[in-house]
Amino acid sequence: MNMKHRIIDATPLITLFIFLLLGFIGKEMGENWWKFAWLVFLLIPLMPIILGVKKLRISYTLIVIVAYILMGIFWPNYGWHPGWIIFLTIPIVNILFPSKR
Repeated sequence: MNMKHRIIDATPLITLFIFLLLGFIGKEMGENWWKFAWLVFLLIPLMPIILGVKKLRISYTLIVIVAYILMGIFWPNYGWHPGWIIFLTIPIVNILFPSKR
């Protein structure tokens, strides 16, 4: 197993460590970093792309994920809930418009 695959395999543990570190350090500094620390978990699916093992493919699922995150960031009181409902459109779109593979 080469080094890139080892890094990819260790990414969940590394991101958990960074998440906890940011949360507790922010708490000690009197800040609430927990609400933004979860963003480090986005490294788990992105690490194979960053290391060049996989290529980024623009898909409807990716667009929905980005839209959901942006809704939650820009409209924190209204975006997270009921914004999650847009995830229900993913299987509908995949059934109506199957991939050509």
